[in-house]
Amino acid sequence: MNHGNHGNHRKHGRVRISGALVSVILHVGIVIVLLKVLVFRAPEKETAIDVQVVEEQVREIDKVEELEQQQEQTAEESLEVPEELADELLPDDLMQDSMLDSELDLSGLDSVANVESPLVMKGLMVGRSESGRKKLLREFGGRYGGQAEKAVLKGLDWLKSVQDENGSWGVSKSKSMTAKQERARLTGLALLCYLAHGETSQSEGYGETVLRAIQYLLNEQDAKTGSFVPFSKTVGSHDDIGVYGHAIATYALCEAYGMTRMPLLKEPVEKAVQLIIDGQQKQGGWDHRYQHEKWSDLSVGGWQVQALRAAQAADVPVEGIFQALEKSVPFVQGMYAGEGKFYYRLGNKTPNGDLDYMTGVAVLCMQLAGSNEVEEVRSGLEYLRDVECSDWEEGWEKTGKNKSFNIAYEWYYNTQAIFQKGGSKWSSWNNKFAPMLIEAQDPSGAWKPPGESNEAISKDIIYTTSFCTLSLQVYYRILPSFKKSAGNEAPFKFENDVKIVVF
Repeated sequence: MNHGNHGNHRKHGRVRISGALVSVILHVGIVIVLLKVLVFRAPEKETAIDVQVVEEQVREIDKVEELEQQQEQTAEESLEVPEELADELLPDDLMQDSMLDSELDLSGLDSVANVESPLVMKGLMVGRSESGRKKLLREFGGRYGGQAEKAVLKGLDWLKSVQDENGSWGVSKSKSMTAKQERARLTGLALLCYLAHGETSQSEGYGETVLRAIQYLLNEQDAKTGSFVPFSKTVGSHDDIGVYGHAIATYALCEAYGMTRMPLLKEPVEKAVQLIIDGQQKQGGWDHRYQHEKWSDLSVGGWQVQALRAAQAADVPVEGIFQALEKSVPFVQGMYAGEGKFYYRLGNKTPNGDLDYMTGVAVLCMQLAGSNEVEEVRSGLEYLRDVECSDWEEGWEKTGKNKSFNIAYEWYYNTQAIFQKGGSKWSSWNNKFAPMLIEAQDPSGAWKPPGESNEAISKDIIYTTSFCTLSLQVYYRILPSFKKSAGNEAPFKFENDVKIVVF
């Protein structure tokens, strides 16, 4: 009995063991099946996440496009077009624009700060948006607005075609001090032409041109001093043009910073602006090397003032910009020679002449610094009222005896100073200067001095083309004083507190 029972127990044990084994095998099988199912279904879960991300991006783009439409509508409402001028502009299809809706999605660009649609300009630069340009061309360009815009685009195309591979403009490959100073000056001027047209590194037609120019200037900047050019070691040198190159490069990069808020520009423009402030003399002027010499140069000072005004408009975080602009006004007033004329240079015992060139410089400087009603501005404008815009050939004959001057330099300053004042004098000036420049443009898109009309490219051609292009952009580069006084004196703020001060 005991043996039988023992046998039965072993039998039942085998049964129990077999049952447990089957249970284990069954559970293992279920686990394997589940694993296969889970692994197989995993990609479906991942795909669902991808779809959600895409939908979110589409919603963000929709928000940006909606904001752009709202901002353009605001710009349109703020710029009333007189009925008598509305039909004088040529058809809009002649005014090509390179700022497309696709450029408004800035989320994938590391080089641009998180500003909602910074390419839609407001305040000081409202004229650089597509709608702003068209309406201001109608309002101030008269019957020449459309033709002027076509000439500007041809000028931009030509400048693009002659840009060096390294992003600069110039004809010399030399690494000499003078060559570097010249390239900085020309590169800054050309870059200003694109920025005035609302072009940035994201523009479809000119984006690469703008980006390469910015990169060139940044690569040339001395990280310690902030200077974009080397300076001569000769104390009191009057022939050093580096101060021009630095100021013009600073002017351009401050505008680029104000228009795009590119983080990589912030520190470079801060250092560059600080150098100009530190280089200002006690009486408010500047010499050729920021040396604080006993002489001051109004031509040099003009570019420092424009650079400081651009820095103020872009809200570059450097202390002393406003104070430096304030000090510049008595400096310009001190250059007054009487009867609406201003000296080119004062100091070193005797003043320098060339007075016909300096009135536009002086008046514009004081206008940009906010001193529109001082006696020297009124006298300068009265003088400019009697100055007629010269013909192309006549202008070059006027400057032929002095190779250091270029008549396009005078047109650049006088046009801006008269435009800022407005009125009948502006209409009279525009009716002569606009068709004169448009007709004088070479088929290539450049403006060539008579002595170089057969040249393909030279530094004087680049210089002249830049000034003529900027002169024909006067309608929308900076709002005129009488337009800005109409209820928009308050500082403008973006959604993220980036400020553009309207003067």
